[in-house]
Amino acid sequence: MKRMLKLLGILAGLVLGTGCDHTTVGYLDVRNAGYRPDTVYFKAVLNPEDPEEARRIQFEIPWQTTPIEGVQGTLPISYQIRSIVCKQGQEEAIRQFRMIRKGVIELPWDHTVPRGDYIFNLQISNEGRSLAKDSLITIIIN
Repeated sequence: MKRMLKLLGILAGLVLGTGCDHTTVGYLDVRNAGYRPDTVYFKAVLNPEDPEEARRIQFEIPWQTTPIEGVQGTLPISYQIRSIVCKQGQEEAIRQFRMIRKGVIELPWDHTVPRGDYIFNLQISNEGRSLAKDSLITIIIN
């Protein structure tokens, strides 16, 4: 009987010990990082006659992307815009685009970023790790 209790104790210890998922501090995996969709469109000029655009003007609703997906690691994870690749208007883009919670890229509703394609390269970090991810999303200002 004692042998049976010892065996059950060992089995319980193995099950409990291997069942826990301990993520080491500094673990960061960005291999599957991305946005869905990976191309979004923001307007350069809003039309106050259009009801949806008039609402954006009235409530000063900023343009936003979806949150980034596919990032795994030890929390908290921070996101920064490392660089923006574009043909023109880079200074305006760097000054006005900003990163907010969970990798959402935001642009004010009344921005002055010129029309064009803006490709974003990000820096994703947590305690102990910092990884760069290029060409994650393209924002087209039209």
